Order: sequence, then C-alpha cells, then structure tokens
Amino acid sequence: MFETLDRQVIPARRETTRLLDTAVGVLVGWRRCSTDAAFRELITVSDRHDIPVFSLASALVSLASRGTDGPAASTPAAEAAEREWGLTYLL
Repeated sequence: MFETLDRQVIPARRETTRLLDTAVGVLVGWRRCSTDAAFRELITVSDRHDIPVFSLASALVSLASRGTDGPAASTPAAEAAEREWGLTYLL
C-alpha cells in the first residue's frame, strides 16, 4: 500500500522541489546572493503578495525563460513576479 503511495507522491514532490530550486537559482544569478538569501526573498515576496510559494516560483521561472516560453501568463503569481523581478533584472 505505501509503495503505491510513494510512487504517486515522490514524482510530484521531485517536480515541485526542482521548480523551487530553479527559482532560487534564478534569484542567485540575478541578485548574486546566497541560496539562503534567495530562498528568503522568494518566501518574503510570497508572503507580501499572499501567493503560494510554488506558484510564485513557477512564475519566476517562466519570467526568466520568457524568451523561449512566449508571453507571460496573466495570473496573480505572474503579475507579482513581474512587479518584483520584471524589467529591473532583464535589462
């Protein structure tokens, strides 16, 4: 029973962890800061805009790869990411 549950939960957990790690990496690259500082910034922005951290992480990764992914989505997370990290870091 638990093996079946693990097979279903672990891939989803890996994907969300990978997404969060990628978002932290984006901030490390843009900010030239430590991973701890980048993670704290992601949490702070999530709290400030009242958006789940994984949604914000996804929006940040999309913002960072916008050149390959096309236009930004019109979600609250995407709007918050644009406000916090938009053109300031892309120029």
